[in-house]
Parts: sequence; C-alpha cells; structure tokens
Amino acid sequence: MTAHQALERLLDGTGLDYRFTDSNTVTITKPAAPNDGVAADGSTLLDTITVTTGRHKSRTDTLGGLADEDATYRTPGSSAFLDEQKVQRFRGSSAGDFIKGTPGVLTGDNRNSGAVDVNVRGMQGFGRVPVVIDGTVQQNTVYRGYSGVASRNYVDPDMIGGAVIEKGPSASVYGVGATGGLVRMETINAGDIITDDKNWGIRVRGGMMGNMSSPPAVGTPGGYAPMSKSRFISGCNWACTIEPIPENLLSGSAKGMDRPAFLAPKSGSGSVAFAARNDMLEVVAAYAKRKNGNYYAGTRGRTPVLTQTSDRIIRPGRPGRPEQITDYTVFSLNGLNRYRAGEEVLNTSQDNTSYLLKAKLELDGGHIFDLSYMRYQSMFGEMMPSVILRFDGATQAPLSEVSVDTYRAGYKWNPDENDWIDLKANIWMTDTDTHILTPYAFSFGNGVTMDIPQAYWDIAKRYGADIVNTSELYTGWGDFGFSVGGSFVYETIEPPPGRVNIDSNDLLASRDGWRKEASAFTAAEWKPFDWLKFDGALRYTWTQSYDNNSNYGSTLHNEEMNDGWAPMISATIEPWDGVQFYTRYAEAIRSPSLFESTTGFSFGTNPLVGVRPERSRNKEIGINLLQEDLMLPGDKLRFKASYFNNDVKDYLSRTNYPNVSVRNIDRALFRGFEASVGYDVGWGYFDLGGTIYDKTEFCTEQRAGLTCLPSGIPNGYAQMHLPPRKSATLTAGVRMLDDALEAGGRVTYVGSRGSMTTAETGGFTTVVNWEKYTLLDLFASYKVNDSVNIDVAVDNVTDVYYMDALTLGLMPSPGRTFRLNMTAKF
Repeated sequence: MTAHQALERLLDGTGLDYRFTDSNTVTITKPAAPNDGVAADGSTLLDTITVTTGRHKSRTDTLGGLADEDATYRTPGSSAFLDEQKVQRFRGSSAGDFIKGTPGVLTGDNRNSGAVDVNVRGMQGFGRVPVVIDGTVQQNTVYRGYSGVASRNYVDPDMIGGAVIEKGPSASVYGVGATGGLVRMETINAGDIITDDKNWGIRVRGGMMGNMSSPPAVGTPGGYAPMSKSRFISGCNWACTIEPIPENLLSGSAKGMDRPAFLAPKSGSGSVAFAARNDMLEVVAAYAKRKNGNYYAGTRGRTPVLTQTSDRIIRPGRPGRPEQITDYTVFSLNGLNRYRAGEEVLNTSQDNTSYLLKAKLELDGGHIFDLSYMRYQSMFGEMMPSVILRFDGATQAPLSEVSVDTYRAGYKWNPDENDWIDLKANIWMTDTDTHILTPYAFSFGNGVTMDIPQAYWDIAKRYGADIVNTSELYTGWGDFGFSVGGSFVYETIEPPPGRVNIDSNDLLASRDGWRKEASAFTAAEWKPFDWLKFDGALRYTWTQSYDNNSNYGSTLHNEEMNDGWAPMISATIEPWDGVQFYTRYAEAIRSPSLFESTTGFSFGTNPLVGVRPERSRNKEIGINLLQEDLMLPGDKLRFKASYFNNDVKDYLSRTNYPNVSVRNIDRALFRGFEASVGYDVGWGYFDLGGTIYDKTEFCTEQRAGLTCLPSGIPNGYAQMHLPPRKSATLTAGVRMLDDALEAGGRVTYVGSRGSMTTAETGGFTTVVNWEKYTLLDLFASYKVNDSVNIDVAVDNVTDVYYMDALTLGLMPSPGRTFRLNMTAKF
C-alpha cells in the first residue's frame, strides 16, 4: 500500500485524523473531546502519536535496509546514519565531503580524483572498510607514487538515498574483510521521488557552486617552485656564474590568482529522476551531470611565504688577484604547502555523468524481484603528490578518466505470518576502467628533461553473489533471532586490451591477477528479558589469489591461499527504558587484497614468503541514552559514549625488511574514546561529537628486533592512514515558519598529527604533516511549497587556508565556497 492507503485503513473507524508534516513524517491527532480523555461513547481518546519512517532493524537482520538516526543509540557498537538530507546538506566541493563530521570517520586523499576512500578509526584501504552500494562493491586501489596508494569508490551524491557507517567488524553479510568498518549506501528509490499517494513522480535537482573556474591549458604551472632555499646572483665583479630564476618561482600561473567573486558560480550540477509504481511494479530512472572546475584555496592561516634577502660576500684580494665582491639574493620559501593564498589549486576539477535504472516486482506470497544498472563516468583532475615536491612543481595535467558499470539482480522472500523466512539473495558485477594521466617530467635546465612513466591504466572487474535468511522465534525463554548466510566474490585486474604489460615512457605496467573470496556466517540474538540482550556471530572466510605477472628478477608467480574464523559477541543491559550499557568483542580477518598480492610499480610480491590474514580484535564498551519528553514536550535527547581498542594482529603493510614487499607486521593498535550528544526540541537542535585517540602503535621486526612506533613503519602505508589525535564537530540549527525554514551551522575541529609524527617512517613514503584547523560552515533550507525546496550553504565561511587530514599531496583544500541547490518534485 501507499502511505496514505495504509493510514486510511489503519485509522478507519477510530475517528482519528492524520496529516503529513513532510514526506516522511505523519502526525496523528485526536478530535476535539472533553478534557477527561473519554469520548461521548465511552471510548478512550489517544494523545498525539507521531509516526516516522525507518523502523529499527534487529542486529540479526544482517542485510536489511537503512536504519534510522536513532539506531546507533539502541545497539551495541558504534555506527552512524546519514539520510539524504544530510548527504545533500554537506556534499561540499568533493565527493567525500558528505562523510566529514562523523565521529571517528574521515576520507583519505579527498581532493584528488573525485572518489571516496573511507577511514574508520585509523583503518583504511585494501578492503578494510568496504563501501557497498546497493549490495555491490567496486573498490579499486591505485598507485600514488611516494605517497603510497589510494582505494577508490565512485558514486554521485545525487544518486545516494542514504548511508550507514558501521565502526569496527560487522555481522552483516557484507562484512567480509571489514577489519576497520563497513559503509553501506543505498541509491534513490521511488519513495524518494514520488510524493504523497501518487503512482508516479519526477524529481528535478539543480545546483551552482562558486570558488571555481575552468581548468587552464595543460602544462600551466602553479604555486611556487619546489625549494627550501635558493640563491640567485644579482651582481658580481669577478668570475661569477649567473643562476637564472625559475620561471614559476615568483609568478606561477598568470590566471592562478584570478579568484572569482564570492557570488559568481562557475560550476554546477543537475539531475532528473523519474519513478512510477503500482501494486506490483516499481521503476526508477535517473540521470545526473556534475561539472566542477578547479577550486581556489583559502586566504587565512599559515600560507607559504616567499622571502627575499640580499647579502654580499667579500673575498680579500692578494697579489695577482683583485678583491672579489659577490652580491646575491636569497629566496626562502616558508610553509609546508606550495600554493599561494587564494590561488587556483590545479587538477581538482570533475566532469561526471551518472545513469541509474532500477525495477522492482512484488508478487503475492512475499516474493520480490529487483534489477538495477548504474553507470558512473568521470573526467577528473589528478595530481601525483610527489610531483608537487619536485623540480617544476604543480602543473595542470591532462584529465584522467574512470568509468564504472554496475549490474545487480536481487530476490527477497518474506511471506506473511511466517517468522522463519526472511530470505534475501543477490548477484552482481562491477566493471571499473581507470586511466590516470599525471605529468611526471623532470627539467634540469639547459634543455635537459627526464621523462618517466606518467600514466596508469587498468581494468578491474568483480563478480559477486550473496544470500542470507533471518528467522525469529518467540519462546518462554525469551526472543531469539537467527541469521545464516554466505557470499562469494571473484575479482580480476588486468591491463587494457591491446596493451603490453610492461613499463614504458608513457604507461606504468598494470597489476595483473585474480582473487577469489568465499565466506559463510551465522549470527544470533537472544533477549531473555526486556532489559537484557546477547548478540553473537561467527564467520568463516577463505581466499585464493594468483599473480599473472612474475616477480621482478624471478620467473615465479605469486599464489596465496588463506582462511580463518572470526567470532563476535556482545551484551546489552537496559536497566531503565532508553538507558543501555553494552560491551562488545568482535574479530574480523582480512586476507591480502588483489593489489597487495600482485606485482606492480610500487613493490614486488615474494612468492617464497607467504603472508597471513590480518586479524582485527576490537573491544568496545559504552553507554547509550535515548530519551523523549525529557525537559519539554516532544523533545529528544541522544547520547553515546564509548571506549574502543582495535588491536590488529598481523597487520598487512608494505615494509622494507627483508625486502620491499607487503608483509605481516606484528600488530597495529588504535585506542581511544568517542562520544556524541544531540538534543532536538522541534524548533531547534544541536549535535556534538568527537574522537580522541590515546594510543596508536605499529610494531614490526627490524634488524634490531621488534620495534614499536606510534606512527607507522619505514616505507609502509600505515602512516598515510593515521588520523588526527583529536577531532570534533558541532552542528546546530533552528526551524521556523512551521518548519518550512531551517537554518544552522557546523563547526569542525581537526587536530594535527601532533606527537604522532611520521618523520621516522620515511624511505619510499612521503607523508604530509597537516596542521590543525577549524572550519565554519553555514546552511539554510527553505521549503517553498510541497514541491519545491531551496538549499543554500557557505562552506569554510572564514576562508581558512588548510589541508585536509589524510591528504596525500601538498594540495590546500577549498576556501570560502557558496553553494545553491534547488529540488523540485512533481
């Protein structure tokens, strides 16, 4: 039934009235009646009942849909729910911006490529945090020079209907290898497009964004030339050599400082979505286009400063040689970054196109069949981080390209009046074509230039299937829930057709291999009393991988096989309604990813040395508080505090001992505290959350024996994923004009690496030690009528010059940016 049909039937004969206060909320009211609460016929009159969409899902509903915002305050463990409104409100300038502000969650290398690379409590990359979009996985790992690697996932924000982020190992069918956490995204459905009880609808969305301009010509320089200190002789009277000033030392791009006016949008996005439904069939079709130019850096903060001083060297003369006087100028660059305040940051543009087709068929008996296809295609700016550090510095590169095709078919069976069957099954495929172009030419002057491979191209495919059934049982010994399921994934990576897989002057050799992964799990929930609940799960995982490339200097091919078991258990005590205390122990194992078990430019595998799966042993204790009508009628208080200790045995990372390859180190540890509190009184609200790490540690065998460092290992990847020790976010807003207008702001604080310095990890790994920063974002949303909504936002209101935490290159983040979006539903 539609929402209207269901409510009419539910309330038939009760005398109660209802009204939609927005598309997802219904208020049920009682008619005028005597104050004693009893109608004339003697029946009891009910108080106002507020019904919202999004039911709380049991922990054993391991595949189910998206939870509601309160779910994280009712379950053991930590999670976050982002509905479509939050995704759109904080979508920012880059694809991963909508995740920012979630306690314990960051996005890595957010300003490069337009991809999403999620970091949960210090764990990131190689499948540690699977990003699952409608039950499919597309993650592709790419080489980032001396700055390690990046694991990329692509999706347009206009296609996202909501997201759930689980922190730590997951009991979900999608939790295979999730030693860090799990991100589940759901694309838009008919309910996101069709209003009221209509059987069809259209959603049109358009937006504009300032602080951007079209990329300049390929080869345009930017910023200061890489240097620590340079001398340029300006005058000399005896045997002197004149050193020319590099062309872009003082000027950079002539256009680079031409920042557009605040309210002069130069970029935009648009999408259109159609949906139709009847009692059996539901279809959705959507198209989205996004074209963002290069953004401009902020102006306030520690910007790089080029200083110029004059000096003179006097060498006394002697017989046969006159006095030598040399005047020279010293140029010194102070500051970590290369870009100037308010300068155009090259290679940050995006030109994206997305398509989505979905169909769902519901038959009698609880049978549901669904099909979907999604295509994401992007031309984007890409900068190899180490290029900025060297020789000619930042240069506008040709645009790189990626395309992702996703195919999925699903089946659900949930018959009425049968608590034993809630079956869900999926088969899917993702096809990712990644072609990265980055300038990597070193100029030594006098016409001498060294070109090295500057492009990378691979085709990555994944084929997957999963199935899970959930049963419920109600007995005198309590309520039980059981889930049993499994999954299988086969993935390949290879060079594009017609390409020889060798390094050349224009193409880095692609990795070439395949990987299989099978998993089976069971999960159970037992609630013997209303105030006590136990959860448990057990997962078995088996993997096999094969490298089609032989190791450098060897004719052997690397082949790996691993398997293992991972348990989970938790207990929740609720002594008072809405107050919970919980403890949770959860393990997850992750075998080497396809990137880690194949040979490529960044390292070679060692066929003679096997590796073990890394094992996350996550402990968490916490308290949940969820109260309504606490201080004022209709208010709601949410509070969660937790202590987490994620001790990862046999952590996998690139090492330089005994050779440069991916090996197991003894352990990695991420330990800290996390808290969030929110209060909503209807006309206003606030949400405050933050994370503090009290210890990080990486232990590995070196020549001197077992060595433990707080920030990573020499030549490793771990230091790239190390989060700031402290971070916090405060969001507050007010609702006015009968909730038609909502306005507010968000303050985000991100600390520096602090004592978690990464200087000692060096070698083949270059790390950006960003500085702490505080950002202010403002937003407003106005509902013009039932069909039209306007959203306005200003990101980085104070125009701070900063670099995102976990950035891989010296690329400042966007300065003050104005955004305007309009959504209309018909």
